[in-house]
Amino acid sequence: MPEQQTTTQKVLKNTSYNLLLTIISKIGGLIFTIIVARFLFPELFGIYSIALTVILTIATFTDLGINSTLIRYLAESLKIKTNKTKQEARSRFSFLFNFKIILTAIVALLLFLLAEIIAVYVFNKPLLTLPLRIGAVYLFIISLQGFFSSVFYSLQKVNYSAIAEAIFQVLRIALVLVFFKFYSSVDSIFVILTIAIFISFVFLYIVISKNYDFLMGGPKFKLNKSEKSRLLSFFGWLTISSISLVFFVHIDTFMLGIFLPAEFAGYYNSIVSIIGAVSAFVAFGSVLLPVFTQLEQGKLERGFKKVFHYTAMVAIPAAIGLAYVTVPAVQVIFGPAYVPASYKLVITITSALLSFLIIEIAFTSILSALFQAKEKPKIPALLVLIATITNIILNYIFIKIGITIGPEYGLIAVALATVIARYGNLIALSIITKKENKMMASASSIIKPLIASIIMLAFLFVFDYFVNLNILTGIIMIILAALVYLLVMFAIKGITKEDLKILYSLK
Repeated sequence: MPEQQTTTQKVLKNTSYNLLLTIISKIGGLIFTIIVARFLFPELFGIYSIALTVILTIATFTDLGINSTLIRYLAESLKIKTNKTKQEARSRFSFLFNFKIILTAIVALLLFLLAEIIAVYVFNKPLLTLPLRIGAVYLFIISLQGFFSSVFYSLQKVNYSAIAEAIFQVLRIALVLVFFKFYSSVDSIFVILTIAIFISFVFLYIVISKNYDFLMGGPKFKLNKSEKSRLLSFFGWLTISSISLVFFVHIDTFMLGIFLPAEFAGYYNSIVSIIGAVSAFVAFGSVLLPVFTQLEQGKLERGFKKVFHYTAMVAIPAAIGLAYVTVPAVQVIFGPAYVPASYKLVITITSALLSFLIIEIAFTSILSALFQAKEKPKIPALLVLIATITNIILNYIFIKIGITIGPEYGLIAVALATVIARYGNLIALSIITKKENKMMASASSIIKPLIASIIMLAFLFVFDYFVNLNILTGIIMIILAALVYLLVMFAIKGITKEDLKILYSLK
């Protein structure tokens, strides 16, 4: 039991730093998105959303799993720190960094050169051209910033990544307020993002150079063929997974951009912004990968079950609660223009469907980290590829059916296709995890949070029926609903004394 608690505490401490980073990222991102959305209104906000989606999609080709490869193999090298292991870590870092620079430069240049073709011939929206060209520079810098941030996940010093994220968020919010006072446009947004991410990158570079200089300089050995083969094999499967995953995540926005007017992408992305902000709090893959990599089989199994247990306690009520409150949140945060009265029912159904992705994202993150830690990236990579193809086919079929009823039903179509494909991937991954890794979470880890969440949902209905909702009463409702959930969890022993002791020991 002491080993189990030590492992669990280690995971939770790393997760707490990641949670801080996520809070900074999502709150800052939400504030930034609100400012942009309110200045631009649905049509131009839709252009911004499409441009950002294209840039982030193409940014996948500057990574292709390099960052995850860095996290896993640096963590492996530094499991025990000696001069030899530091030299090995430096060699691996240098090899992957050189690869990253070349790949990033090629992809960013291609985006710059092809921006007009993408804007005019793919989306039939010429306004996208300049944002995409400026976005090519943003793409180059954000790719390098992400690589350096991954170093701190390997070192399990996520606090530095949190500081870098805070610098980025504060700068982009301050700059957008200054820029928009004189000139508000989609183009200027990407200038702002480029400046902010560059300063964040400089901070990370300085910290690594000063505090972890063994990665940046000194003697290193040339990696032999077997070592390069090992790294590239792992990277190769992550490449397949990364390319598939980016289409898996963004295909809905692409489809909306192609088949529907820009404002529908604006409606959809206002919902996704809220769902994404919440889901980031339960996706712990980057934190878990280095920890899982350094654990032996017995400790790994116990750690896996504990992590799954705590994740389910948060993800299940978050998904069910968010399904109920997303539309009012969109109206308050983004403004009534993002929930037109004529589309309110469709937007409500869409948001309810997308809310349940929080559970899928949380569990998939854990399972994928487990396979990568055990050097089995092939399995999740192939499953994501199959799920991506399924998602594209379902999106096309469902949108074609939906828009025959009305253009707004394209929103429900993409949401339904996404949920079916993603949960299909999760179920397949769970089955293979049990077979390949001989690991399975306790059923009570899902059943008890589900029972408590259903009772919480009943409370939300009752509260909403008897109380007129506004910002203040809405906040009170959410707080009380969380208390109801916790009380029920204590009553049915979903939260135990052991859980409280572990959490208390983190202080």
